[in-house]
Amino acid sequence: MLPIEGLLAFTLIYTIDSITPGPAVAMVTVRGATMGVRRTTPFIMGLVVGDLFLFAIAAAGLIALAAALGPLFFIMKWIGVGYLLYLAYQMWNAVPVTIPSVPQQGEGLRSFGVATLLPLGNPKAVGFYIALLPTVLDVSALTLLAYVELSIAVVIIWGVALFGYAIAASRAGELLKRPQAQRALNRCSACTMLGVAGAIAIRE
Repeated sequence: MLPIEGLLAFTLIYTIDSITPGPAVAMVTVRGATMGVRRTTPFIMGLVVGDLFLFAIAAAGLIALAAALGPLFFIMKWIGVGYLLYLAYQMWNAVPVTIPSVPQQGEGLRSFGVATLLPLGNPKAVGFYIALLPTVLDVSALTLLAYVELSIAVVIIWGVALFGYAIAASRAGELLKRPQAQRALNRCSACTMLGVAGAIAIRE
């Protein structure tokens, strides 16, 4: 079973990353505003499944890397901390995402299929997981149960974040399009990420 502090740290960092506006959020937002939450649901489900697949790839790769590096694997923690600091910098300076007003086409299975493939075209997502996991847990001791727990966290957090944007867009889509609102959210996320990176760095 995953230590509670590791699960909480993973949950916090992943939540910060999930709520920060990006391309996936922009697509969900415009669909929510133009098509409604119900018709956007297959698209959201596809994004979650695609991201879960990337998480599985990252976890498997880290387990193999931990076995290969042995005692030297501790350096991955500091690489992860550096990556979190880089994410905080990116969030602070992020340019607001342009959210178009054009209705998005496709729904049902087609929408689900397209959304499932979208995360696979973003190799940075795998890099995020590879940097994050060694900072919050001992990857060399990652059990099947711990993997399942983290996978459930990914599904819940990413799903709730995307549904939250879809619901908000269906009710107040214009607010989410404002650069000022996106910039404020980005900078709040950056400050939180900076604090998390510092806490991980000083943890034994």
